[in-house]
Amino acid sequence: MDYTAMSAQPPRRQTLVLVTDQFQCERIIKAGRAIAGITHTQLRVFHICAEGRTSDPAALQYLYNSAKENGSVLEIAYNSDFMGAITETLESTNTVNVITGQPGDEDSVLYTLWSRFPGIKFFTADADGRLDMVSTVRVAE
Repeated sequence: MDYTAMSAQPPRRQTLVLVTDQFQCERIIKAGRAIAGITHTQLRVFHICAEGRTSDPAALQYLYNSAKENGSVLEIAYNSDFMGAITETLESTNTVNVITGQPGDEDSVLYTLWSRFPGIKFFTADADGRLDMVSTVRVAE
């Protein structure tokens, strides 16, 4: 068997779902599964918890189960630097799609994330799980 040819294959393209420790993030996982299916990519569900912060264990278990039901696992990273952790993840993987909830306010870190990675397609899922593709153009109010 030629193992050289196997290692030369590019990593599988991925759809990354970013969740917080809230039960309603299940809608983001389901939306991510839909995008992963359409784009024929591997689904990853990712939660970044600030070091020293206590997460809701019941919500994380619920999201773990939801990720599993949707063909993925819930990965948890402990890092106080959200942007650094997500940047490292995106730069070290073949991520082509990222699904998040909607930005909470005009200072949301999501705007920085969207502009930093113009080669990745970003989607937001609203409260009902409907997806919108993100435009990288941010209009000042």
